[in-house]
Amino acid sequence: MAEYLAPGVYVEEIPSANKPIQGASTSTAGMVGMAERGPVNMPTLVTNRGEYARKFGGDLDPLIFTDGRDGLPYGAEGFFTNGGSRLYVVRIVGTNATESVLSMLARDTAIAAVPTLATGARQGDTQVVVDAAGGLTEAYANGLLLSDGTTSEMVAFDGAAFTSQVEIGGGLASLFPAASTVTVQDVTPLAAVLTANHAVGATVLTIDDVAGIAANDVLLIHGPLGEDDNSEFVTVATTDNGVVPQTITLVSGLTLAHGTDSILSTVADAAPAVATTLTAPAGGSGAAAYLTLASTAGIADGQLLMFANGPTTAYGTITRLVTVMTLAAQLANNYPAGAALTASLPVLDIHARWPGDWGNRLRVTAGSTPLVKTTIGAAAAAGATTITLATAFGLFAGSVISIGGTQTAEVAAVNTTTGLVTLAAGLTAAAAVGAAVVSGEFSLLVERTDSASGKVVESEFFERLSMASEHPRYALKVVGSWDTATDRPSDSGGSQTIRLTDNADATTRILPLVTGVPRNLAGGNDDVGTVNDTVYIGTFGNDPGARSGIQALENEPAINIVAVPGRTSLVVQKALVDHCEKMRYRFAAVDVPLGSNLEQARAHRQNFDSTRVAVYYPGLVIPDRFRQPGDRMAISSSGHMLGVYARTDNTRGVHKAPANEVIQGILGFETALTKGEQDILNPINLNCHRDFRSENRGLRVYGARVATSDPEWKYINVRRLLLFIEQSLDTGLQWAVFEPNDTPLWDQVKQSITAFLDTVWRSGALEGQTREEAFFVNIGYNVTMEQADIDNGRLIVEIGVAPVKPAEYVIVRISQKTREATS
Repeated sequence: MAEYLAPGVYVEEIPSANKPIQGASTSTAGMVGMAERGPVNMPTLVTNRGEYARKFGGDLDPLIFTDGRDGLPYGAEGFFTNGGSRLYVVRIVGTNATESVLSMLARDTAIAAVPTLATGARQGDTQVVVDAAGGLTEAYANGLLLSDGTTSEMVAFDGAAFTSQVEIGGGLASLFPAASTVTVQDVTPLAAVLTANHAVGATVLTIDDVAGIAANDVLLIHGPLGEDDNSEFVTVATTDNGVVPQTITLVSGLTLAHGTDSILSTVADAAPAVATTLTAPAGGSGAAAYLTLASTAGIADGQLLMFANGPTTAYGTITRLVTVMTLAAQLANNYPAGAALTASLPVLDIHARWPGDWGNRLRVTAGSTPLVKTTIGAAAAAGATTITLATAFGLFAGSVISIGGTQTAEVAAVNTTTGLVTLAAGLTAAAAVGAAVVSGEFSLLVERTDSASGKVVESEFFERLSMASEHPRYALKVVGSWDTATDRPSDSGGSQTIRLTDNADATTRILPLVTGVPRNLAGGNDDVGTVNDTVYIGTFGNDPGARSGIQALENEPAINIVAVPGRTSLVVQKALVDHCEKMRYRFAAVDVPLGSNLEQARAHRQNFDSTRVAVYYPGLVIPDRFRQPGDRMAISSSGHMLGVYARTDNTRGVHKAPANEVIQGILGFETALTKGEQDILNPINLNCHRDFRSENRGLRVYGARVATSDPEWKYINVRRLLLFIEQSLDTGLQWAVFEPNDTPLWDQVKQSITAFLDTVWRSGALEGQTREEAFFVNIGYNVTMEQADIDNGRLIVEIGVAPVKPAEYVIVRISQKTREATS
């Protein structure tokens, strides 16, 4: 059927016969190992040392991360120092590694008072003394936050934890054992005063009136106008009420000097009598004493107590009643008097984003950053479920508001035009016009501190967060959430360090948060001890998310050079080589174990026979940053060598052998090799590091051989050049799949391959003065394919290339000649 077109211009798109092949990357590296922090078993791209430090942290202490577990940070640093720019890092951790966690708290308003420490408490104490229990009981099962505003921790009671005590100002000069009698005393001022000055030791006192004083009475002598800074108790032996001045004789002399007009009071058992006993020894220190009484019934602040143990008596004034709380565990920190114990309930769990000890150095401080500050626009009675505000803009369903500072409520619905707000529950008290209304949004300040100095090295701040899932600033959406089902962090979220779990319910969601108290996450652990060869090798899974260790490198196809810096176990190295064989286009650099001598290095090299691995010896020497200045340590060289590969690829091309190149960022080599040792190691394809500083040529890698017995693939650059060509053709010819398998397709394929190999030849990677000498491309019917191949969907191309081999041996022949001789 003919197709009829209206007059006009018609443009047809004709497919181009030129389908260029782009060269594959040759310098994208992959490394596996332990890091301070960062994603686990997830290839993560970093492009410079700073980005590595931000994502994965710094160096690992070799005394903790032993047996090569500290190698990855050094390898990554060496890669970037030597010219690398694209590195995929796979961090591994122990099988029982955990992330740090902290519960963000709301204040339990059912406990009205906030007890404070009556005395300081020390690290390791299992008891604290508070001014009053503040409504707490031994049955309180929720957490108590102990904080002085800077240091904090959660504490819990240990069973029947409360003991009432009294604080005696000035202490007791004598020691009173348990069961000593304690009696409340009445102090009755007398009209009499001293009429003369009396020195220490005086036994006869002159007073203006002895009325009301009898033998055996106890008197309190204190300073004028009731000043108690110069007071003592005395016992009367006799009185003399003769002519003025009248006198009293004491049982024993004064211990203090008292001046004229000092006041006297009588001391006697209270009426009605209040008496109890000590249940623990007390006194004898002269300092403020805390005494445990069998009963505190009838005991109050300011009372005078008499302590008696046989003939020994002493008096003390109650400064205050206190409570001793026995804790379930020892205190982790020191606290001064006045530190607060806040009854708290958990509302959010704050998780370190990744497992490891690093999370224990995360410090989180909650603050108040309300979106709305307004007032009540019309009076509302107790029980009302609607209120009118001066402005309701900024409130949302789920917002929590504080009304008048005395009650909180949850918003169910908002009309921002009229200011009418519907509450989830009725008001607990009436709200007057003009009462302040403040929304309950909060902030989180997240700080990461340095392990050595304790200084803050990274911080994040999130403000105006809400606990309501309907709120546009819901904390889990803004910061990021922790998936409790998979026990993994969400990929989305603004924080680079933490993730949140919402534990609040309808009751706790509206409670006021505990703000202004910096608290550290805890419980993070790398589980270094279980990181063995099996963890490095990892596990394979059909699901990419199930892969770990070396196997996780399969998740990133761009990688073409790989290493496991520091881990020189033969099992791990063979697994890395197997990975390269499986992935086809990858090449591995491995190390001889540190400390190996020449024979041990030779023996280790003989364990490999693969065209996708190069072995290097000896180790590198760098400064030991964890010990004293000037100390040195040995590290493996594979990470630095990947950097040399990348530098050579970028500056010269993959066809240039990565040898006779300076290794940057090191102090020397673990073993000083000479030409004699290299003559032994080079024939077995073990690549040597050589020190040429005496020749002004620095520290160099001086070998470029593959650890194989196949002579065709002797050199690293030849092997990697062919891998580069193979990978480029693999990806560059994907367009041909399912195209008609006939002459037009064959011509296009040949043209694409020829153009690509021509570029490779012109870059100097192939031998020959002409293209025909450098490579050939054959394709066609009865050339590379038979009809059976075409019927079975196969397109076969034969390619031959002549790679340039390195001038490994430079031979100069010298002969003598006479002046007349010609060449």
